[in-house]
Amino acid sequence: MKNQIVLFFVVMLLVLGMAMVPPGQAQEKEVPKRVLNFGVLTTEASDNLSTLWAPFLEDMGDMTGLQVNAFFSADYASLIEAMRFGKIEASWFSNKPGLEAVRRSNGEVFAKATYPDGAPGYYSVLLVPTDSPYKTLDDILKCDNTVDFGMGDPNSTSGTLMPMAYVFAPRGIVPTECFKNVTNATHEANGYAVANKLVDVATNNTTNLKRLARTQPDILSRIRVLWQSPLIQTDPIVWRRDLDPVIKQKLLYFFMTYGRRADNPEELQRQRQVLAELDFGAFLPSSDAHLDPIIRLEIIRDMAQTRSDFSLDEDERAAKLTELQEQLNAVGAGEDEIVEAVGIDANSKRSSRSKAKAVPWQRIGFTLSIGLVAFALFFWSSATRGAGPTKPVRERLFDASVWAIFLALLIWAYVAAEIYKTPDLINNADKMGEYAEGFLHLDWKEGWLYLQQMSVTIQIALWGTFLSILFAIPFGLLSSRNVAPAPVVFFMRRIMDAFRSINELVVGTMFVVTVGLGPFAGVMALAVHTTGVLAKLFSEAVEAMDPGPVEGVRATGGRPIHEVIWGVIPQVAPLWTSYALYRFETNTRSATILGLIGAGGIGQLLFEQIRSFQYGKTAAILLIIIVAVTIVDMLSQILRKRLM
Repeated sequence: MKNQIVLFFVVMLLVLGMAMVPPGQAQEKEVPKRVLNFGVLTTEASDNLSTLWAPFLEDMGDMTGLQVNAFFSADYASLIEAMRFGKIEASWFSNKPGLEAVRRSNGEVFAKATYPDGAPGYYSVLLVPTDSPYKTLDDILKCDNTVDFGMGDPNSTSGTLMPMAYVFAPRGIVPTECFKNVTNATHEANGYAVANKLVDVATNNTTNLKRLARTQPDILSRIRVLWQSPLIQTDPIVWRRDLDPVIKQKLLYFFMTYGRRADNPEELQRQRQVLAELDFGAFLPSSDAHLDPIIRLEIIRDMAQTRSDFSLDEDERAAKLTELQEQLNAVGAGEDEIVEAVGIDANSKRSSRSKAKAVPWQRIGFTLSIGLVAFALFFWSSATRGAGPTKPVRERLFDASVWAIFLALLIWAYVAAEIYKTPDLINNADKMGEYAEGFLHLDWKEGWLYLQQMSVTIQIALWGTFLSILFAIPFGLLSSRNVAPAPVVFFMRRIMDAFRSINELVVGTMFVVTVGLGPFAGVMALAVHTTGVLAKLFSEAVEAMDPGPVEGVRATGGRPIHEVIWGVIPQVAPLWTSYALYRFETNTRSATILGLIGAGGIGQLLFEQIRSFQYGKTAAILLIIIVAVTIVDMLSQILRKRLM
C-alpha cells in the first residue's frame, strides 16, 4: 500500500508535467483568433449580467473578428488591477473606477455610453424603506450611532464618491463614526437590503432603480428616495493605451456603429434591443476629459474634509486649500461651484465630531476589578491543603495570572462581541423561522449554471490541494526539528506562518493581477494558503514519529535522503494522506468564496443571491454545495481506507 502511495505521487507529477503543455500544442496548429479580454463591472448579480451581456459580446467578436473573453467582477479593485497588469485589455467601467483605471492601469477612455431615453446621465441616491421615519438628510445625520448604513464599493461613483462629496465631506462626517454599522455591497444588494429593512439607509443610483422598475417592481415599491445627487455623466469604455492599434481601430468601429448601422432593419432592431437590455443607447466617442468632473468631485471632497480637519492648524489648512484650489482651477472649476455643489457654506459649519472618543474608564475599571478578584481566587484555590505535594508559589502566581487575564479578556469582549444580545435568540426566534422559510422554496431556474460553477469550484479545490501537497512535503520536512538544522527550521516555519496567516482572498487578488481573472487565480490562492497549513501538519507528524527506523537506515550507511525516503516517509505517509484528504474537503468549501474576487467558481453567485435576498436561489446553491461536499467526504473516506 505504501508503494501505491509513492506510485500515486509519481503519476500525479507526470500529470502535472503534461498539464503544463497548453491544450492542442501537440496537434496541428490552426491560425488562432486574436484574443481580447473584456471586463465588466457587476453592479448587480453576475448571473443576470452575464446573460444580458452575452449577445453584445458575441456581436463584438463577430464584428471585430476577435475572440472576446468576458470577465465579470463585483470587485472594482480586482478589475482595475487586472487591467493594470494586462490581464484584461478593455472594460466597461463606471466613472470613478474608470478614473482609477486611467491613473493606475495605463487606461484610456475611447467611448462613452448613452441611455435609451436620451438622458444625459444618471444620479446617485440615498434610499430608505417606504415607511421609514427618516424624511430628510438631517434625520440620518444626527450621528447618534443608531442608523445602519449601506455604502457602495469604495471605488463606486454613485455608491461612494457622490455621497462622500455632497453629503458627508461638507459636514465633516466620517460614516463609520456616524452610523451604527456601515456595510459595502453592490447597488442591487443595497436596494434589496433597504426593501427588506436590513439597513436603514443605503446608496444606489437611478439606473439601477430603472432596472428594478422593469424586473422587480415589488422591490421598488418598498423603497423611497431620500436624497438625489447632481447629474453624473454616462459611463466610460476604457482600453489600455498600449493595445494594438489595429485592435483599437476594430473596437472603435464596433462601438461607433453598433445599434446605429446594420445590413438590414431587423438586425438593427435586434442590436438596439440588446443595448436596451443593458440600459444603453448608442455609444459616442470620448476621451480622458470625460472624467474631469470626477476629478473635480474628488477635489471638492478633499477641500470639504480639509476645512473640517481640526488636526491641522490654520496655516496648514490654508496651504492645503490653496493647493487643492489650484488643482481645481486646472480642471476648470471655481469656488462658486464648490459651494453650490456641496450645498453648504464651508465656512459656516465645522463639525465637532472630530473630537476624540471618551475613554471608557468605567468599563476598564470593572474589567480590572474582575481580573484582580479572579487572580486572588485562583491563587487561593491553588494552595495545597492537607497531605500532598506543595506547588511552588511562582507556578501558582503564573497559573492564577493566566486564568485571571483570560477571564478579564472575556469580560472586556462581552460588549464588543455583543454577547448581551443572547436573549434575542429566543425572543426573536419567530423572525429566524420567517427567514428560514424563504429557503424552503427552491429556485432551480438557473440550476444548470449552479452545477457548472460547482464543478469549477471542485476542480479549483482539487488542483489547489494537489499543488499544496507537492510543496508541503519538502517544506514540512524542512520545518521538522528532527530532520533539518535549527536555523532552517526557524526560517521555514516563519515562511509557513506567513502562508497560513494571509487570507485566500488577499492571495487570490495578488494572483489575479499576475494570471488574470479566472479559476487559476483561485487555484494558486488555495495552494499558497494550504501549503502553509499542510507543512505545519506534516512537520508535526514527522516530529512525532518513531526514530528507530531512521536510526536503522543510518546504521546501514544510508545518506540523509535515504533516511527520509525509507525511514521517515513510510511512517508518516498514512497520516499525511489523511491530512491531505481533509484539506481537500475544506478547500472545496473555501473555494466557494473565491468567486468574490473574480477567481471563478460558485462563490460569487452564492453571495450575490444572499445579498439580493433571493433565498430560493440561495437554497438551491447551498443544497448543491452540501451534496458536493458530502460526495467529496465519502470519496475521501474510501481513499483513506484504500491508501492507509
